[in-house]
Amino acid sequence: MTSDFTRRLTRFIAAPHRLDAANAEPAALCVEDTVAVIYGGWHEPVVRRLAALDGDEAATPMGAVGKGGVEWAAFLNAVAGHALDFDDVHTLSVTHPSVVFVPALLAMADVRPETAARVAPALAVGAAVNVALGQVLGFGHYDKGWHATSTIGAVAAAAAVAHQLDLDDEAIGNALSLAASLAGGLQINFGAMAKPIQAGNAALVGVRAARMAEAGITGAPDIFSRRGFFDLYAGPDGLATDPAEVVSKIDLGSVSRKLYPCCYLTHRMIAAGRHLYAERGGDAVPGDSVIEMTVPKGVMVPLHITNPKDGMEAKFCAAYTLCAALHQGQVGLADFEGDSPHRAEIRRLMDMVTIETEPDAGQDRVGVDHGAVHVRLRRGNETLAETSVAAHPGSPADPATPAEIGDKIADCLEKYRRDGGTPPASGTFRQDLRTRLHLPPLRASIETDGQSHHARHNTPEHGTSIANQALSERTT
Repeated sequence: MTSDFTRRLTRFIAAPHRLDAANAEPAALCVEDTVAVIYGGWHEPVVRRLAALDGDEAATPMGAVGKGGVEWAAFLNAVAGHALDFDDVHTLSVTHPSVVFVPALLAMADVRPETAARVAPALAVGAAVNVALGQVLGFGHYDKGWHATSTIGAVAAAAAVAHQLDLDDEAIGNALSLAASLAGGLQINFGAMAKPIQAGNAALVGVRAARMAEAGITGAPDIFSRRGFFDLYAGPDGLATDPAEVVSKIDLGSVSRKLYPCCYLTHRMIAAGRHLYAERGGDAVPGDSVIEMTVPKGVMVPLHITNPKDGMEAKFCAAYTLCAALHQGQVGLADFEGDSPHRAEIRRLMDMVTIETEPDAGQDRVGVDHGAVHVRLRRGNETLAETSVAAHPGSPADPATPAEIGDKIADCLEKYRRDGGTPPASGTFRQDLRTRLHLPPLRASIETDGQSHHARHNTPEHGTSIANQALSERTT
């Protein structure tokens, strides 16, 4: 017997959805942001090595589906989109939603052009399913060590592609079951090439499951029933929310944009570091100081790297990201390239850092958007400066500005150029995507000239970029 949750979920996925203004613009930003970070990550070693495996070195970002087929195109583009850890996030489900959905949906639209108009609604449906599953499983799923982007994300991607293909309720149920049978990914791979591969696998699984269901291949009629997906993927304390109480709804405004190319749980640390850098005029940390940081429960779960050997590991190092911001007032792409993680001045600061987690205040909350990161600079018994950051930069509580989004897109396209590619012009790139997917046109006031006004990512040695902005809006 199919549960009420599964019946409601499959009907929601099958139903027609027309995006209102409150969701159409966020949908456009999800697509633009994701495709931009795909360009930025296209020449990363993990992507190049994967392309070489199947002789697909000539492939281009979001180019026409080639000999590898639609599943391979979704996979490779999703890996590239997650390689820099610069793609958007959802704090309730603790996932990177768009990097799984967008490559899958655009690859399918390339081979099935008649589905292009359904990409944006399908993206919204996938995000809604992603959130619903995250509500049920709660933070316990993530805290157990799962990479939720590649567990929850794989099932939600199947929902998104199933909507795009206009499958009926029964086929949608099969798609969800088939995707769940292939869902998986581990946090222990954070800081290694396997992490973006896990995101790529989720995109591939979403496409494969929906295509198999469309072809009449079946799975369990209710993957969320007893001994199914929820029971197996729940944390040690069980489900966070009764599935009967969860209602799927379209809300792309809940997606957060990343302003720094590293784990999202470091972003409040970076904001705190930048604030202290600006407050102290660039002389943030005298040599005989101690840097004390207190973080909410759960924040340090994925930040298991303490001595990063390369840029990929540095993205998951709390001390490194905080100290880079304290030292230079900014954190950008260059801070995770080459020998940047081994700079003596950053390592000196890292040795001063102590990190404490706030005591458990009760049951784990759903998601990670709670509490505040507090950083205190102390010399002896004297407090030199301190600040607290409650809102994640780029989150709905502290949204990225149009200029920040435009600059990020331009930075990613510029990185693609520096790495040897020929990127499209930023404004043209954004408008073409919106036109193709029947999304709102790009307003002239938010177009960028392709040059980064803030120069966040040009060089890690200078603190002259956004450190002079008013940072109080990102701190409490």
